[in-house]
Amino acid sequence: MLLKKLAIGLAVVMATVLPAKAQSTLDTIIQRGTINVGVGLGTPPYGLMDGNMQPDGYDVSVAKLIARDLGVKVNLVDTTAANRIPNLTANKLDIVIYSFSITAERAKAIAFTNTYYVDQQVYVGPADKPINRIEDLSGKKLGVTRASTNDIVMTKKAVEGVQLQRYDDDASTSQALFAGQVEGIVTSGALARAVEERNPKLKKQFVVASAPMAIGLRRNDPDFLHWLNTELFMLQSTGELQALQKKWMGVEVDLPRF
Repeated sequence: MLLKKLAIGLAVVMATVLPAKAQSTLDTIIQRGTINVGVGLGTPPYGLMDGNMQPDGYDVSVAKLIARDLGVKVNLVDTTAANRIPNLTANKLDIVIYSFSITAERAKAIAFTNTYYVDQQVYVGPADKPINRIEDLSGKKLGVTRASTNDIVMTKKAVEGVQLQRYDDDASTSQALFAGQVEGIVTSGALARAVEERNPKLKKQFVVASAPMAIGLRRNDPDFLHWLNTELFMLQSTGELQALQKKWMGVEVDLPRF
């Protein structure tokens, strides 16, 4: 009898001392009936507004498929590259699908799924002024998108004499190039193709770095991370992800996992 009382007492103490397990974001989303997804609607072809002023693009399409398979509505929240992590960690977003390159530094603050696309960071400049090496950018004024991978890469490489002009989104970075405010930009390969289509006098000239991209979510949520990785695997298995890549990027890519 004494042992039974001690066991009950210990159980009460443990229940009081140990925190209750937090509910997974997965359960919260299903109960809420809506998933809040951070996207960048100024980053074509990843995110843009179509002719009817509705969100569209590769990232937006992936977000809609995730909502479909969760059985919930999707709430697309337009954000900036610099606010992706702050808005996620502040619980303003459930996930971020915004041409989000995986880096070790970002992984200190958030978790990443397996990749859903692999792009490149490239230099785009005047076709009649070819540049083949990053060292030859010395002395030039270049545009990058603030807090994006191209900003991080160019800041880290610290090419002597390069002046970086930072803009809040890819659309503003591209517009700076069109307007002659910068001599070139470092951007994603996908956006470089859109720039070339708009102005044939501008060309992608060399690759600066590779950029594997993933969905961002809060750390310490293994159930939700497992579901998202399962979802990406199934979308690839059914060919839906490859179809979106062909539609928006013009190519299919091999997706590494970790």
